[in-house]
Amino acid sequence: MDTLDYKGLTGEQMLERIIPKLENGSIILMHNGTENTALSLDMIIKNIKEKEYNLVTVSDLIYKDNYTIDNNGVQHKHFNN
Repeated sequence: MDTLDYKGLTGEQMLERIIPKLENGSIILMHNGTENTALSLDMIIKNIKEKEYNLVTVSDLIYKDNYTIDNNGVQHKHFNN
């Protein structure tokens, strides 16, 4: 999910974009060096945790064995015949 932080959105505006779409496995795109991102991180993380989600790295989300990822970012399990 793109926060559009690079467009100068406030933390509240970023939250309005991501919270309604948040689900298990969501990846939130944010950039360093933008106007409001660093200042808004504490608020955004607090709100995500209040929804009882855990924050993990992208590498923790990616299945390693017997999976491929399609061009939409969806992981597909390979079944051995």
